[in-house]
Amino acid sequence: MIFSWLRNLFCRDTSVASFGRTDTGRVRANNEDSFVILADRNMFIVADGMGGHNAGEVASRVAIETLIEYFSKSALQSMRGNREEIQHFMVSGLRRANDEVMLLAADDEEKKGMGSTLVAAYVDGKTLHTCHVGDARCYRTDGDSLVQITTDHTLLAKTETTNPGTGEKRKVSRHVVTRAIGFLFKEDPEYHAVKLSPKTKILLCSDGLWSMVDDSRLAEIMREVEEPEEATEIMIREANAAGGKDNITALVAYC
Repeated sequence: MIFSWLRNLFCRDTSVASFGRTDTGRVRANNEDSFVILADRNMFIVADGMGGHNAGEVASRVAIETLIEYFSKSALQSMRGNREEIQHFMVSGLRRANDEVMLLAADDEEKKGMGSTLVAAYVDGKTLHTCHVGDARCYRTDGDSLVQITTDHTLLAKTETTNPGTGEKRKVSRHVVTRAIGFLFKEDPEYHAVKLSPKTKILLCSDGLWSMVDDSRLAEIMREVEEPEEATEIMIREANAAGGKDNITALVAYC
């Protein structure tokens, strides 16, 4: 298991090479991000906690602990190749994580209001399945361009969608999330399935990375750097050089 207090993980099997790294950044006092690479399952998860009294760190950790147990190797193997079953399973997993975080918050006044954005990605053969809430992102690239698979669940993103081309979005903070672990879901976690090629590279990250490093630069790193470990090192370094205003997590998988 890998959480925010363990900084690095490298794994390689016959199909996926991956590495994850998290960093406190240059402004925050502690790191509330968590991540895990489940190499034997081709499952990758990044969570970005939020809440006072260090509760965000607890929320992201509990969410990932819940999903490690829920996304068992045997369960995933039993539904390989079945998109509908995988979708239901991943959405149900995030709902279970949400229940666990909400239950914990209800029992501790200092943890009330804690939550976490979260993105989970599962590689099943030639298909990438993602499920997420909030603005933790999953990208893919097969060459020059970097494509964001996930949609940000933020007030800013919602404003840009409903009021394109207006000045209203300038007044809206990107930090206001509209869907997160730890709060009642008015909508299901969002699910996507995309086809992979032998050259596909995947990036999961918290907003501490994508808000500091432009997509074009992330694409360049993914394109030019051959090893996932080196790619995450460069991403973290450049996010800090740009200000490091939030916790930074980067998880890279090369298929």
